[in-house]
Amino acid sequence: MLFFTSIICATMRKAIFPGILFFSYFCKQIFHTHILKNVKFSSNKISDIRQFYLSQLGQIYSENESRVVLDMIFEEFFQISRTDRATNPDLRLAESEMLKVHFALKQLLKNRPVQYVLNKCFFYGLSFYVDERVLIPRPETEELVDLILKNPEIQNKNVFILDIGTGSGCIAISLKNGLPESQVWALDKSQDALDVAMRNARATGVEINFVKDDILAPSKTKVLPEFDVIASNPPYVCQSEKALMKPNVLDYEPPAALFVDDDDYLIFYKRIRDFSLEKLKRGGYLYFEINQAFGNQVAELLQNTGFENVDVLKDLSGNDRLISARKLGY
Repeated sequence: MLFFTSIICATMRKAIFPGILFFSYFCKQIFHTHILKNVKFSSNKISDIRQFYLSQLGQIYSENESRVVLDMIFEEFFQISRTDRATNPDLRLAESEMLKVHFALKQLLKNRPVQYVLNKCFFYGLSFYVDERVLIPRPETEELVDLILKNPEIQNKNVFILDIGTGSGCIAISLKNGLPESQVWALDKSQDALDVAMRNARATGVEINFVKDDILAPSKTKVLPEFDVIASNPPYVCQSEKALMKPNVLDYEPPAALFVDDDDYLIFYKRIRDFSLEKLKRGGYLYFEINQAFGNQVAELLQNTGFENVDVLKDLSGNDRLISARKLGY
């Protein structure tokens, strides 16, 4: 009896499940068609679709920013470049492709950064995976990497480098890519961030030594070697500055990687300085990205405390943004 019951049940599953799957697919198609009918495209030409979404994105972006964002979406989703559109103005999207754009734009209109929508950010010529577990790499941080790579004292040498607060791994990976003979360590207290950084290291094909530790209360100092270079882009935005920031930053990027308390806004710089006095080789280099308002204060932390050649450097926008210093004793 049980044998025949099993046969009957199996037969019913074979008959019913395809029907359920078809019904689910059918409903999904109706739902998607309903969505597109409520979107006022002139046609399925890319030029018309872009024009519609340019007007939508104007709520939160400038016209130029809206164009750049849409260019990124069409390039990433469909490998359709601006040149492709210019040379073939009649390019069209299928319904499924239109839906993909539509759902991406819905996220953008909620102020979600385009880098998180696409899970991609370009930094110093490399492509990085990013999501809400890590900060989106900024152009100012590219300037920090560039400053380090242009130091003739470390070029073409087997130098030991430490990136403190690695996040997506953009600094560590870019330095290893530019200095292949170096050995690079990347430290972060967040396992989520380290997971993203490790993913990026694998994708880029570079070898990084990842360390989970909190620089404010380090527990693994003794197992780390001495370094020729220590670099960091630590949290440096004061809590009081939140009012000046946009929703796409406040609502999505990890606050622990951004903000410090107003009453101790140099806390990371102090701790990294002390760490560097212990683990940076004599004659080694210390590099910081800084809040533009704190250049002199950070410089004073390093002057007369074991460092020389302390320089406050401006970014391409003319703001104090980087600090470089060299440890005494070489």
